[in-house]
Amino acid sequence: MDYFSVWDSIWAFITAYTILVIVISLLPMIVMGIFTAKLAHKKGYRGYFFTGFFFNLIGLIYVVGLPLARDCCDKTSAAPEPAQAVET
Repeated sequence: MDYFSVWDSIWAFITAYTILVIVISLLPMIVMGIFTAKLAHKKGYRGYFFTGFFFNLIGLIYVVGLPLARDCCDKTSAAPEPAQAVET
């Protein structure tokens, strides 16, 4: 066997293995990003794909803990008006 043919076969194995590792590691990240984005959308928020993509389970827990967006709006609109000073 020639030195270069051995090196070529090793290089081909490393390249194929690296591509396989990248694909296997990105697939769950993409799935978790889509899942958190859909859950946030159901709660009334936009975005949050990258929260699930980069932070995985912690990002999912964060999105699960978010209040519904309409609840946040209701609280701000239902705030009592400040009392006005009574003039005598």
